[in-house]
Amino acid sequence: MARKHFEHFEALSSAVPAEDAYEAIIAVKRRGADEHLHIFKVAAGRRFDLFSEAETAAEAALNKVREVNEDGELIWEEHAN
Repeated sequence: MARKHFEHFEALSSAVPAEDAYEAIIAVKRRGADEHLHIFKVAAGRRFDLFSEAETAAEAALNKVREVNEDGELIWEEHAN
């Protein structure tokens, strides 16, 4: 699990169970506010057999996030895949 701080948000990479596999996600929360998390599936929706594989994919995706806009949407590096 990795955490990245932005001006108004915090983002966290993780993995969540999905049937008999795991999905890579990034969770975003506005700092200092009591709002629900915004959850983004990453790694093109791919499912992984191991939690650690999904978590690694989520962390790699989080490293490509440049900023979070005011609506809580991820802004990716220009050439991020």
